[in-house]
Amino acid sequence: MNMTKIAAILPLLLTGTAFADQDPFYSITEVVTAADRGSANFGPWALSISGDGNSVASIAVTSNWSSYFRMAPSAMDLAHRFRYENGCTGFLSTATCSAYLDTSNWAATWFSDLSANAAQTFNVTSGSSTAETAATGIVTKYGRDESEITSVGYVSLASHQRKAVATLSDTTTYSLTDGTDYPFASAYDIVPSSSGYLVIGTAGALKATAYSYCYSNSTIESYSKYCPGYQTQAAFWSVASNGTVTAPKLATSYDTSESTDYPYTASAMSIAEVDGAYVAVGYSATEGYNSKPKNLATFWNLGDGSLSSTPTTARIFSSNSDNPGTDSDYSIDNSWAVGINNDGYIVGNRVYRKLVSRRNYPTQMFVAKYSSGGITSTSIPVSTGGVNSEAAALNNRNQVVGWTDERSDTTKPVYGSVPRLQEAFLYNITTGSRYAINDLICGISSGSTSCAQGGKYYYIEYANGITDDGTIVASARRFDNYSDWSTLSNGTSVVVKLTVSSSAAFDNNHDVPAGNVVTNQLPVFDYGAGDSSGGGSFGIFGLLAMAGAAAIGQYRRFVKKGS
Repeated sequence: MNMTKIAAILPLLLTGTAFADQDPFYSITEVVTAADRGSANFGPWALSISGDGNSVASIAVTSNWSSYFRMAPSAMDLAHRFRYENGCTGFLSTATCSAYLDTSNWAATWFSDLSANAAQTFNVTSGSSTAETAATGIVTKYGRDESEITSVGYVSLASHQRKAVATLSDTTTYSLTDGTDYPFASAYDIVPSSSGYLVIGTAGALKATAYSYCYSNSTIESYSKYCPGYQTQAAFWSVASNGTVTAPKLATSYDTSESTDYPYTASAMSIAEVDGAYVAVGYSATEGYNSKPKNLATFWNLGDGSLSSTPTTARIFSSNSDNPGTDSDYSIDNSWAVGINNDGYIVGNRVYRKLVSRRNYPTQMFVAKYSSGGITSTSIPVSTGGVNSEAAALNNRNQVVGWTDERSDTTKPVYGSVPRLQEAFLYNITTGSRYAINDLICGISSGSTSCAQGGKYYYIEYANGITDDGTIVASARRFDNYSDWSTLSNGTSVVVKLTVSSSAAFDNNHDVPAGNVVTNQLPVFDYGAGDSSGGGSFGIFGLLAMAGAAAIGQYRRFVKKGS
């Protein structure tokens, strides 16, 4: 929220003596709980939501390896090697890493399961869980078309192989690869096309020279960087409505001559039709510093979607300084795009390879615009010091969901310490407004803030999908009482669907009306975290705090305890 909006609202707040009762902007429905995860030990966590808002994909895992590699739980996919190539010691202290590597802890369990080719990931729905080795495999994403439900994903096979799959509107799951032509493949998005469907993802036929290091050695920290070991390329499939699959078309190759030890990887992650042409976005490898490949955010113009020619890989950021480089002083370690919509807006993320503000190697979301065959603009909406922000998805209203550092946790050192707590956000590309989703789940009752829904309290941590009507799927922690919520104690992991309440609505700009933003920050003092809190996250109490402090030229944000 900009300062002009704040100035317009303040008189209304300061002159009123009572607030009318109002429902929360978002109503919470639990769709998956810990009771549904079966033999998995951690989760569930949200992945995706169908275009009609009725189907949700989520995962649970046997070992919580996201904690070891400092990534969101939804990112636990062996295909995206750059997520875990740095390992623990790139960010945290030796003591912290040693604790993670203990044989009874997360990383050791992960590596043991990986070496034994044991199922680590489970698709979880209400009342059931399905291992990654089952016939339908892991659903990575639902199609965004509101008129039918489609999905894509992968099935794990023997010998550390996987095949890509797609489930069409007839509910039949079709194999896109058979495990022999491309032994390691996954699918990550699907859209209707003139010939049926376009499916995108990744496929690999070659093993890296150092592939054996991943599975034949017990020294986790030394060899985890080689896993899973396949050289992969962005892959594109044409699938007929009857399930007939055209052999995958792989994107233009990259130069792998500089390194044979480290696997080169690439994947298309999202696809949309923009101005009559299909455009996919994702990442592709480039030669990185010291001959170690890094991934950079890329796009592919697929034209009419016929896949009659080899898709050409093009990078989203034109400047060398904005991409992984070949010199020791380059700033960006990896970048990747995760979403594109029909307006040509692209969202993705970049990870720094150097300390920012002397306290963190931040992940920062970016927004780019595709038009007339190329990228016309790029921006970094959250750029405050070492604050983390990560985009996960966007809709055709230019609304983005993801997560950022919890607003009171933005200055704590991460390097040599522990990761920061995350909280989900909603961002409007068109207006620049950004909201903490936790500020959109409270209402007003008898003049007091009321943040409990169904008698429970929720902390919305990761938002992973959003439909065109603004329905969100997210990972949350549920608490039985306010005291537990305020200290994040005794929480239960749940996947929630957030639906705009019947008494609420977005405004004409697809922003949340100011009156529906009710501060729901954890009850800690925050002495000015800058724009890391974003957009409309101040809410009523934050605005009043700013008004009172304006006289001395600074503000101190505080939170009133909820009911």
